[in-house]
Amino acid sequence: MEKTQAALEPPTKPMATPQENLRKTVFSVLKIVVSAGLIFWILRGTNLAEIWFAFQAADFRLLALAFSLHIFGYMYSAFRWRLLLRSRGSDCSIVFLMISYLVGAFFNNLLPSTIGGDVYRAYDSYRLGQSKSSALAVVFVDRFLGLLALMVFALLALLSSNKLTENIPYLFVWVLLGTLGMSAFVWLIFWPPKWLPGLIANMRLPFGNKIKGIIQAFLDFEGQRTVLIKAFLWSVMLQANVILHYYLIALALGLPIPFLSFFLIIPLATVITMLPISVNGIGVRENIYIFFFASFAVTKPEAIAFAWAAYGVLLLQGVMGGIIYAFRKHRD
Repeated sequence: MEKTQAALEPPTKPMATPQENLRKTVFSVLKIVVSAGLIFWILRGTNLAEIWFAFQAADFRLLALAFSLHIFGYMYSAFRWRLLLRSRGSDCSIVFLMISYLVGAFFNNLLPSTIGGDVYRAYDSYRLGQSKSSALAVVFVDRFLGLLALMVFALLALLSSNKLTENIPYLFVWVLLGTLGMSAFVWLIFWPPKWLPGLIANMRLPFGNKIKGIIQAFLDFEGQRTVLIKAFLWSVMLQANVILHYYLIALALGLPIPFLSFFLIIPLATVITMLPISVNGIGVRENIYIFFFASFAVTKPEAIAFAWAAYGVLLLQGVMGGIIYAFRKHRD
């Protein structure tokens, strides 16, 4: 009983100091300013009526189909998450994990970052019996494998002829370095060299004990190659589904962008919007698609309409997740 009760208690952390609160406030304000500035910049000189016309001309059946693909996305994500949890001695139903992902979408839209949902999922991992550091490690590896699959897609897309390579200098080099860096990190997690534990034990870093705990949780995956391979395959299926989702939105808006080009555009856009420089990628997202889509003769209003349609789908998921969270919190 005591163990069950403890597992339901949220992880505790020390109260933030006034300096930390001030720093967070300033950082949040700066991100709001960046988002507002970027939105103002892209809308300046843009005819809003043209953006509205792009929405009016959209095929809403394709938009509905694009939205429905998220059901499969949450299912693939849940199977990957459960695979990692089972490797750490925990288990749970797929439905519970899918709901956790959906509630996470609510927190992604509520908090001024794109990692709020990860925090909530880490809490759910903790409730399922994982230690605090292990819960964070499971969620981090879960997200990391998804990014790795995206980077592999981007690298393969670059090997084919692509108009984007003509407009972005050294794009192939950057994608290759990113993919190799992620692959090296996966290797360190699942096949750590013998000297790595000793190096970690001697680390002297700020918040060193917490960092060591998380790294040690990663090292617990050592030798579980089957888990790594299966989780990565789920990531491949998930990210292929994500790319198809964005392609259907482009089709709905009548944008002349080849399907294979999205295997490069979406990974790059995903990584860039994750940078903590704006509120949930607002402003950054629009500029990314304007830049990338210009290679395919897509106008600025059309690119903005695409960005807003894609973000609208995320907001709708957030609303659904918020409703579920309200009932779930009341039940708990």
